[in-house]
Order: sequence, then structure tokens, then C-alpha cells
Amino acid sequence: MMKRLTIGIVIALLALGCASQFTQQRNLSRPMVALAMNKIQENDTQGALVELRKAAAANPTDPEVYYAFALAYWKSGKYDKAIENVDKAIEYGDKIEVEHPGLTSEAYNLKGSILVSQLKYDESIPYFKKALEDEVYQTPEFVLYNIASVYLQKKLLQPAFENAHMALEHNSHYAPAWHLLSKIYVAQGRPNEAVDALKHAVLEFPGYSEARWDLANLYLQMGARELAKEQLLEVVKLDEGGTYGAMAADKLRGLQ
Repeated sequence: MMKRLTIGIVIALLALGCASQFTQQRNLSRPMVALAMNKIQENDTQGALVELRKAAAANPTDPEVYYAFALAYWKSGKYDKAIENVDKAIEYGDKIEVEHPGLTSEAYNLKGSILVSQLKYDESIPYFKKALEDEVYQTPEFVLYNIASVYLQKKLLQPAFENAHMALEHNSHYAPAWHLLSKIYVAQGRPNEAVDALKHAVLEFPGYSEARWDLANLYLQMGARELAKEQLLEVVKLDEGGTYGAMAADKLRGLQ
């Protein structure tokens, strides 16, 4: 009995030691990951990778390090490396669940997104659904949007519609879900509902030039030229020098 008790105490002390060591390592890796994520947002992938290699050396089991690696490699089109690192983020995800609730779900969602980039639509769905299993995951609308997008790509309109609606039930202010819903309505031959969905999208995000472009084209198909012009003018202002701005300017010239 005494021997078993002693072994139990040793195991507990070892666990505390490991936790303390991880906390110390995490204090080193966390700011490096934050800097790397900023560089990823600035499209400085190489700079991000430099920071992440330092972070991995400082803390080889920090899941955020591998999540950021996966994100950087995904944006670089290096899908195999992205998958390799997102799997590590999933493996180590429970190490910071208290500090970063839902990280494992974010990693599953990222893995699904990487697979979509590889046109592996059927393989992506189980990972998206896995992301929804964690009740503390704070942004399930992102995953539901991704699922709906895959189903729309596969021309499975009913499940696409259901998942887009669920995304909006979680967050009715999520403009991309309204935009996606409009595409589903168009595919279903329901232009009036598509217009309403696009109005919601631009209400939630007035700077949404792509949604305004789609709304303008729907208005033109419905014969509402003046309403279409209003949206095209907004697109020109919002996306000056951009692709949608150029297309909108060209279309406006054709409407003179």
C-alpha cells in the first residue's frame, strides 16, 4: 500500500514538473507566435517562418506554434507541410485549452480548409464536423460556413442551405454567410431571396464590395438598372484600383 502511494506521489510530482516546464516554455514561445501571426497577416510568410522556428525550439509542444506553421504553409501553397503541422496542433491542442479554449476545433477547421484548397471536398467534411464537437468553440459559424461552401461546390443545395442557415443562427451578423446564402438562393432559382440575403450582407458590412457586385448583377438581371448603378458606384468607390472596382467601372460605362 505504502509503495503504491509513493509511486502515486512521484507521478504527481513529475506531472507538476512537466506542467511547470511547459508554462516556462510557453512564456517564451507565446510572443514569438504572436509576432509570426502578425507577419502572416502582412503576407510576410518567410518572416513568420523564422519566428516560428525559434518558437518551436523554445517550446516543441506548443500547439499554437504548429497552428501558425500550418497557416503559413497553407498560404504559401505548401499543403503537405500545412497538414503535417496542423496535425501536430491537434495532437498538442489540449495543453492550452484553458488559456485558448477551442484551439483544437480551430485546428480541425484549418485542416478542413487546407483539404478544400486541394479540392479534397469529401475528405474535408469530417474535419469540419469534428471542429463542431467542442462546446467551448466560440465561432462555429466559420465552420458551418465552410461546410455550406463545400456542399454548394458539390451542388448539394439542401445541405448547403441548412448549414448556411445554422451559421446565421449562431451569428446573424456574419456577412459572408449572408453572401453565401445568396449564392445558394441563386442556384435554387430564387433571385428575390438572393437579393434580400445580399442586402443583409452589405448591411452588416457596408464595405463588402464583392457582395455589392453580386447585388448589382442581380438587379440588372431583374431589370432594375438604377438600383444596379447605385451598387456599382459603391463598388467603384470601395475597390478603387481593385478587380471589382475595375469591373464595376467597365459595367457602368456599358450602362450609359
